[in-house]
Amino acid sequence: MRQGCELTLYSYRRVDNIPDGVVLADASEILPEEMTKYFIFNNIPDLGHFSDFFRYSMFRKNKKTWVDLDMLFLAKPYVSPSGDIVVQERQGGVNGAILGLTSPFLVDELIARSKALMGKKLRWGETGPLLLEAVLGENNDIAKISSKIYYPIDHLDIYKIFLPEEKEWCIDHTSQSVALHLFNNILNKIGYWKDISPPEGSYLYGILKKIEAIDFFQGIYPDYVMKNIINNYNFRLNGKDLGLKNIIKQVVPSVYRTYRHYRPS
Repeated sequence: MRQGCELTLYSYRRVDNIPDGVVLADASEILPEEMTKYFIFNNIPDLGHFSDFFRYSMFRKNKKTWVDLDMLFLAKPYVSPSGDIVVQERQGGVNGAILGLTSPFLVDELIARSKALMGKKLRWGETGPLLLEAVLGENNDIAKISSKIYYPIDHLDIYKIFLPEEKEWCIDHTSQSVALHLFNNILNKIGYWKDISPPEGSYLYGILKKIEAIDFFQGIYPDYVMKNIINNYNFRLNGKDLGLKNIIKQVVPSVYRTYRHYRPS
Protein backbone atom coordinates (compact mmCIF):
# COMPACT_ATOMS: atom_id res chain seq x y z
CA MET A 1 0.00 0.00 0.00
CA ARG A 2 2.94 2.32 0.61
CA GLN A 3 3.66 1.88 -3.10
CA GLY A 4 0.20 3.14 -4.06
CA CYS A 5 -1.49 -0.22 -4.62
CA GLU A 6 -4.77 -1.55 -3.27
CA LEU A 7 -4.33 -4.74 -1.22
CA THR A 8 -7.11 -7.30 -0.83
CA LEU A 9 -6.76 -10.03 1.81
CA TYR A 10 -8.82 -13.15 1.12
CA SER A 11 -9.84 -15.27 4.09
CA TYR A 12 -12.45 -17.84 5.07
CA ARG A 13 -12.42 -16.43 8.60
CA ARG A 14 -12.59 -13.04 10.24
CA VAL A 15 -9.14 -11.44 10.53
CA ASP A 16 -8.51 -8.91 13.29
CA ASN A 17 -5.92 -6.13 13.41
CA ILE A 18 -5.38 -5.87 9.68
CA PRO A 19 -3.59 -2.65 8.65
CA ASP A 20 -5.67 0.36 7.69
CA GLY A 21 -6.44 0.36 4.00
CA VAL A 22 -6.35 -3.42 3.52
CA VAL A 23 -9.58 -4.72 2.01
CA LEU A 24 -10.79 -7.93 3.67
CA ALA A 25 -12.65 -10.18 1.21
CA ASP A 26 -14.54 -13.44 1.60
CA ALA A 27 -12.46 -16.22 0.04
CA SER A 28 -15.63 -18.20 -0.67
CA GLU A 29 -16.37 -15.64 -3.39
CA ILE A 30 -13.53 -17.30 -5.30
CA LEU A 31 -13.76 -20.95 -4.17
CA PRO A 32 -15.78 -22.82 -1.51
CA GLU A 33 -13.82 -23.64 1.65
CA GLU A 34 -14.51 -27.34 1.11
CA MET A 35 -12.00 -27.31 -1.75
CA THR A 36 -9.12 -26.70 0.68
CA LYS A 37 -9.26 -30.46 1.30
CA TYR A 38 -8.83 -31.51 -2.34
CA PHE A 39 -5.09 -31.06 -2.81
CA ILE A 40 -3.06 -33.76 -1.06
CA PHE A 41 0.63 -33.46 -0.21
CA ASN A 42 2.42 -35.78 2.24
CA ASN A 43 -0.91 -37.61 2.64
CA ILE A 44 -2.77 -34.61 4.08
CA PRO A 45 -4.68 -31.66 2.58
CA ASP A 46 -2.18 -28.94 1.72
CA LEU A 47 -3.08 -25.25 1.70
CA GLY A 48 0.00 -24.35 -0.32
CA HIS A 49 -1.17 -26.36 -3.31
CA PHE A 50 -4.75 -25.21 -2.78
CA SER A 51 -3.56 -21.60 -2.87
CA ASP A 52 -2.13 -22.24 -6.35
CA PHE A 53 -5.58 -23.26 -7.56
CA PHE A 54 -7.12 -20.35 -5.65
CA ARG A 55 -4.98 -17.75 -7.43
CA TYR A 56 -5.76 -19.21 -10.88
CA SER A 57 -9.47 -19.10 -10.03
CA MET A 58 -9.10 -15.52 -8.79
CA PHE A 59 -7.65 -14.49 -12.15
CA ARG A 60 -10.78 -15.79 -13.85
CA LYS A 61 -13.07 -13.92 -11.43
CA ASN A 62 -11.55 -10.48 -11.05
CA LYS A 63 -8.19 -10.05 -12.83
CA LYS A 64 -6.32 -9.10 -9.65
CA THR A 65 -2.62 -9.83 -9.21
CA TRP A 66 -1.72 -12.48 -6.64
CA VAL A 67 0.93 -11.58 -4.05
CA ASP A 68 2.17 -13.95 -1.33
CA LEU A 69 2.39 -12.48 2.16
CA ASP A 70 6.15 -13.01 2.23
CA MET A 71 6.74 -10.52 -0.58
CA LEU A 72 8.28 -7.23 0.61
CA PHE A 73 7.91 -4.34 -1.84
CA LEU A 74 10.80 -1.91 -2.16
CA ALA A 75 9.25 0.27 -4.89
CA LYS A 76 6.16 0.52 -7.08
CA PRO A 77 5.38 -2.83 -8.77
CA TYR A 78 6.48 -3.32 -12.36
CA VAL A 79 3.94 -4.71 -14.84
CA SER A 80 4.91 -5.93 -18.30
CA PRO A 81 3.40 -4.12 -21.33
CA SER A 82 0.89 -6.97 -21.76
CA GLY A 83 -0.45 -6.40 -18.24
CA ASP A 84 1.00 -9.70 -16.99
CA ILE A 85 3.35 -10.25 -14.07
CA VAL A 86 5.20 -13.50 -14.71
CA VAL A 87 8.61 -13.63 -13.07
CA GLN A 88 11.40 -16.02 -13.97
CA GLU A 89 13.66 -17.19 -11.15
CA ARG A 90 17.42 -17.24 -11.49
CA GLN A 91 17.29 -21.02 -11.95
CA GLY A 92 14.90 -20.59 -14.89
CA GLY A 93 11.55 -21.64 -13.42
CA VAL A 94 8.51 -19.47 -12.74
CA ASN A 95 7.60 -18.69 -9.14
CA GLY A 96 4.02 -17.75 -8.32
CA ALA A 97 4.79 -15.67 -5.22
CA ILE A 98 3.71 -12.75 -7.36
CA LEU A 99 1.66 -13.60 -10.41
CA GLY A 100 -0.70 -11.83 -12.75
CA LEU A 101 -2.16 -13.37 -15.92
CA THR A 102 -4.49 -11.68 -18.39
CA SER A 103 -4.86 -14.50 -20.94
CA PRO A 104 -8.18 -16.37 -20.45
CA PHE A 105 -6.72 -19.34 -22.33
CA LEU A 106 -3.75 -19.70 -19.97
CA VAL A 107 -5.91 -19.21 -16.88
CA ASP A 108 -8.39 -21.85 -18.06
CA GLU A 109 -5.54 -24.24 -18.83
CA LEU A 110 -4.02 -23.80 -15.35
CA ILE A 111 -7.42 -24.36 -13.74
CA ALA A 112 -8.16 -27.46 -15.83
CA ARG A 113 -4.79 -29.08 -15.11
CA SER A 114 -5.07 -28.25 -11.40
CA LYS A 115 -8.51 -29.86 -11.24
CA ALA A 116 -7.03 -33.00 -12.80
CA LEU A 117 -4.66 -33.23 -9.82
CA MET A 118 -7.35 -33.07 -7.14
CA GLY A 119 -7.35 -36.05 -4.81
CA LYS A 120 -3.99 -37.31 -6.06
CA LYS A 121 -0.75 -37.49 -4.10
CA LEU A 122 1.14 -34.43 -5.26
CA ARG A 123 4.80 -33.67 -5.65
CA TRP A 124 5.97 -30.39 -4.16
CA GLY A 125 5.12 -27.55 -6.54
CA GLU A 126 3.05 -29.73 -8.86
CA THR A 127 0.19 -27.22 -8.95
CA GLY A 128 2.54 -24.23 -8.72
CA PRO A 129 6.03 -23.78 -10.21
CA LEU A 130 6.00 -27.11 -12.05
CA LEU A 131 2.58 -26.49 -13.58
CA LEU A 132 3.38 -22.87 -14.43
CA GLU A 133 6.59 -23.94 -16.12
CA ALA A 134 4.74 -26.56 -18.18
CA VAL A 135 1.84 -24.34 -19.27
CA LEU A 136 3.85 -21.19 -19.88
CA GLY A 137 6.56 -23.20 -21.62
CA GLU A 138 3.97 -24.23 -24.19
CA ASN A 139 3.06 -20.55 -24.72
CA ASN A 140 6.25 -18.66 -25.42
CA ASP A 141 4.43 -15.42 -26.24
CA ILE A 142 4.26 -14.59 -22.51
CA ALA A 143 7.09 -12.21 -21.63
CA LYS A 144 8.84 -13.15 -18.40
CA ILE A 145 10.16 -10.49 -16.06
CA SER A 146 13.76 -10.85 -14.89
CA SER A 147 14.38 -12.27 -11.42
CA LYS A 148 16.38 -9.10 -10.66
CA ILE A 149 13.11 -7.17 -10.50
CA TYR A 150 11.09 -9.34 -8.09
CA TYR A 151 13.35 -12.15 -6.81
CA PRO A 152 16.82 -10.55 -6.58
CA ILE A 153 18.00 -12.81 -3.74
CA ASP A 154 17.20 -16.49 -4.15
CA HIS A 155 16.34 -18.99 -1.43
CA LEU A 156 19.93 -20.18 -1.00
CA ASP A 157 21.10 -16.67 -0.12
CA ILE A 158 18.07 -15.21 1.67
CA TYR A 159 19.75 -15.63 5.07
CA LYS A 160 22.14 -12.82 4.11
CA ILE A 161 19.45 -10.18 4.66
CA PHE A 162 19.78 -10.85 8.41
CA LEU A 163 23.57 -10.47 8.66
CA PRO A 164 25.10 -6.98 9.05
CA GLU A 165 28.29 -8.08 7.30
CA GLU A 166 26.23 -8.98 4.19
CA LYS A 167 24.39 -5.64 3.98
CA GLU A 168 26.43 -4.25 1.07
CA TRP A 169 26.04 -7.52 -0.85
CA CYS A 170 22.26 -7.27 -0.41
CA ILE A 171 22.18 -3.62 -1.45
CA ASP A 172 24.10 -4.47 -4.60
CA HIS A 173 21.79 -7.38 -5.47
CA THR A 174 18.58 -5.36 -4.95
CA SER A 175 19.66 -2.17 -6.73
CA GLN A 176 17.28 -2.84 -9.66
CA SER A 177 14.51 -4.48 -7.64
CA VAL A 178 10.96 -3.46 -6.82
CA ALA A 179 10.40 -6.35 -4.38
CA LEU A 180 12.09 -9.02 -2.30
CA HIS A 181 10.77 -12.54 -1.75
CA LEU A 182 11.43 -13.44 1.90
CA PHE A 183 10.81 -17.20 1.41
CA ASN A 184 8.79 -17.85 4.56
CA ASN A 185 9.39 -21.61 4.28
CA ILE A 186 13.14 -20.99 4.45
CA LEU A 187 12.77 -18.65 7.44
CA ASN A 188 10.90 -21.45 9.22
CA LYS A 189 13.73 -23.88 8.46
CA ILE A 190 16.28 -21.35 9.70
CA GLY A 191 14.33 -21.10 12.96
CA TYR A 192 13.79 -17.36 12.69
CA TRP A 193 11.35 -16.04 15.32
CA LYS A 194 9.29 -13.47 13.43
CA ASP A 195 8.29 -11.47 16.51
CA ILE A 196 11.90 -10.31 16.76
CA SER A 197 13.44 -7.78 14.39
CA PRO A 198 16.61 -8.56 12.40
CA PRO A 199 19.85 -7.24 13.92
CA GLU A 200 20.65 -3.56 13.64
CA GLY A 201 22.94 -2.98 10.68
CA SER A 202 21.45 -5.80 8.61
CA TYR A 203 19.89 -5.13 5.21
CA LEU A 204 16.39 -6.14 6.30
CA TYR A 205 16.60 -4.04 9.46
CA GLY A 206 17.39 -1.01 7.32
CA ILE A 207 14.38 -1.62 5.07
CA LEU A 208 12.04 -2.13 8.04
CA LYS A 209 13.33 1.00 9.74
CA LYS A 210 12.85 3.00 6.54
CA ILE A 211 9.16 2.05 6.37
CA GLU A 212 8.74 2.60 10.14
CA ALA A 213 7.97 -1.07 10.85
CA ILE A 214 10.47 -1.77 13.65
CA ASP A 215 7.91 -0.92 16.36
CA PHE A 216 5.80 -3.91 15.28
CA PHE A 217 8.45 -6.24 16.74
CA GLN A 218 8.87 -7.26 20.38
CA GLY A 219 12.64 -6.89 20.32
CA ILE A 220 15.78 -6.95 18.18
CA TYR A 221 18.01 -9.96 17.54
CA PRO A 222 21.58 -9.43 18.80
CA ASP A 223 23.87 -9.89 15.81
CA TYR A 224 25.85 -12.69 17.48
CA VAL A 225 22.64 -14.65 18.13
CA MET A 226 21.58 -14.20 14.51
CA LYS A 227 24.99 -15.39 13.31
CA ASN A 228 24.72 -18.53 15.43
CA ILE A 229 21.22 -19.26 14.10
CA ILE A 230 22.40 -18.82 10.51
CA ASN A 231 25.53 -20.92 11.07
CA ASN A 232 23.37 -23.67 12.57
CA TYR A 233 21.08 -23.56 9.55
CA ASN A 234 23.98 -23.73 7.09
CA PHE A 235 25.49 -26.65 9.00
CA ARG A 236 22.17 -28.50 8.80
CA LEU A 237 21.82 -27.60 5.14
CA ASN A 238 25.25 -29.02 4.37
CA GLY A 239 24.77 -32.10 6.55
CA LYS A 240 27.44 -30.98 9.00
CA ASP A 241 25.31 -30.38 12.07
CA LEU A 242 26.15 -32.13 15.32
CA GLY A 243 22.76 -33.70 15.91
CA LEU A 244 22.60 -37.26 17.25
CA LYS A 245 21.59 -38.73 13.89
CA ASN A 246 24.51 -37.12 12.12
CA ILE A 247 26.94 -38.17 14.84
CA ILE A 248 25.75 -41.77 14.45
CA LYS A 249 26.03 -41.51 10.66
CA GLN A 250 29.65 -40.47 11.01
CA VAL A 251 30.72 -42.59 14.01
CA VAL A 252 29.30 -45.97 12.94
CA PRO A 253 31.12 -46.11 9.57
CA SER A 254 34.29 -44.89 11.30
CA VAL A 255 34.12 -47.64 13.94
CA TYR A 256 33.44 -50.22 11.22
CA ARG A 257 36.43 -49.07 9.18
CA THR A 258 38.64 -49.25 12.28
CA TYR A 259 37.40 -52.77 13.06
CA ARG A 260 38.04 -53.92 9.48
CA HIS A 261 41.54 -52.48 9.62
CA TYR A 262 42.62 -53.93 12.95
CA ARG A 263 40.63 -57.17 13.24
CA PRO A 264 42.71 -60.35 13.51
CA SER A 265 43.19 -62.06 10.16
